[in-house]
Amino acid sequence: MKKITTLFLVIMLCGCSQQKKQEESKKTIYKDGTYTTSAIGYGGEFQVETTIKDDKIEDIVVKEHNETPSIGGVAVEQMITSMKKENKYDVDTISGATKTSQALKEAVKEAMEKAKNTSK
Repeated sequence: MKKITTLFLVIMLCGCSQQKKQEESKKTIYKDGTYTTSAIGYGGEFQVETTIKDDKIEDIVVKEHNETPSIGGVAVEQMITSMKKENKYDVDTISGATKTSQALKEAVKEAMEKAKNTSK
């Protein structure tokens, strides 16, 4: 009888810990939403909208900017593609457009910090 009771308790505890693990895995790192930040590139200030969904960078939109289209403009597009693909802001800087690249990285980083889910 004592063995059956012990076995029953062990099974119950295992079930409870599995449920807790499932609940913890449902917690998200980031809150879904679109976060607007600004950056100062080579051509001046520009706005960046970063959309986070299901803990992933879903989209990054750079609003009107004054970057040189063939240099900074191309760098922005390449970096956005990399950021979305790798799901992080810290991607390789584009040679020849260092200031613009760093500005975009900082803007997306700021958006991700704003999106951090602080509730526990």
